[in-house]
Amino acid sequence: MMNKKRNKFAAKLPAILIFSLLLIPFCSYADDTAALQAKLNAGNVVLTAGAKYTVTGLSVSHALNMNGATITMTGASNACIKLTAAGASVTNGTVTGTWSNTTAGNAYGALGVRILADNCAITNMVVTAVPAYGILVGPYNKPVITGCTISNTGYIGVYYDSEANTTGGTFSNNTIDRSMLPATTIQQGAVMIRASTATTNFVTTGWTITNNIFKMPYAPSNSANECMEIRWIANSTVSGNTFTNGSIGCSVVRGTNVTVTGNKFDGQSLEGIEFADCTTSNTTADVITRGLGVGILMDGSIGCTGTLIKNDQISGTTSDCIHAYLNTQQVTVTGCTLVAGKGARGMNLQKTTGVSITNTTFNGNSAGTLAVLLDTCPGDLTINGGAISNFTSCVVSIYSATSGLINNVTMSNVKVTNVPKALQTTLSNGATLGSNVVVVNH
Repeated sequence: MMNKKRNKFAAKLPAILIFSLLLIPFCSYADDTAALQAKLNAGNVVLTAGAKYTVTGLSVSHALNMNGATITMTGASNACIKLTAAGASVTNGTVTGTWSNTTAGNAYGALGVRILADNCAITNMVVTAVPAYGILVGPYNKPVITGCTISNTGYIGVYYDSEANTTGGTFSNNTIDRSMLPATTIQQGAVMIRASTATTNFVTTGWTITNNIFKMPYAPSNSANECMEIRWIANSTVSGNTFTNGSIGCSVVRGTNVTVTGNKFDGQSLEGIEFADCTTSNTTADVITRGLGVGILMDGSIGCTGTLIKNDQISGTTSDCIHAYLNTQQVTVTGCTLVAGKGARGMNLQKTTGVSITNTTFNGNSAGTLAVLLDTCPGDLTINGGAISNFTSCVVSIYSATSGLINNVTMSNVKVTNVPKALQTTLSNGATLGSNVVVVNH
């Protein structure tokens, strides 16, 4: 009965990629590049309001206020603007390439803005029509990216990959829109923030990711087409964002003390929120609607430990509202509203231990099959308070084909209406019910 999940930890990007781009030489041609670079070398620059420039790449070591100007990148590689000194910044302008999304994206092609030092800022910028990245960062501390619009990028909208221990930054009030790319050909996601693609040695800590809009194509063919993935991240907050379409809304991989709160998710094909091999992380007051997969998934090669799901609202998903995959431990669900779709379940717990559900409303809409499935679990489930209604089969279903006792499955003070029976069991190969299994309709 247990299904096999995809491998979240196959590296989606070559680790050497972010460093290899450093080796691309900076060149200057007979356009505006030389004149602008001379000004930038001298200090802070304010461009002519609304002017248009053509360049093959600029290095900014001070502050560049574009003042509403547009810079067109004509080089086939390199960054249009590189922030090369600590504290450098670029503000108030448009960077555009010449790439068309009718052609394939190119990770090694031209990109918009690149951060190559600590404490750099990109503010109120528009970046569009580049074949590689809208913004590329790494391995640097405390970047600030605010008020930007990144759209129509060939590979990734914004990519941070430190491959080192770093102090995280601020990513707020941005719009990252890749929805105009064909769903069948788009290669990667809108935003990825990683301390590493795979290793356990690095962590990026202290990110604030707030009030952004993420847009991806509906039902993309590639599972890597997430709105946002954050990997090897700690002590960070994701709040007030809107995630539309893509394979996953927000994927948290190997996160510690990550709070996902007050976000809106709509139209994801796999899951709205994913926690993969995370510890002591939580989702609070998030709203998930209209998904082709599940609402919240806890998975990974190791499993998640200590996940809190509080005051979330999940409805309109094709599959289960909450799915805990193999080796998930210590899950607390409280104050949530879970509306299951046709043939789906409120919660699907697979080889999961230590689940507490309090004051939560499960509604099957007379189409969902059951509130909670225990699939090859040792038990350790408590349901207290709340209401369960309108499921076609039962409140709790216990399935196991593995030898051993299933203990401590209890339900109390729960209002149950329009559900045929409380408990259903399917046991074989020596699996048996042990002590303290009490699930009754009230």
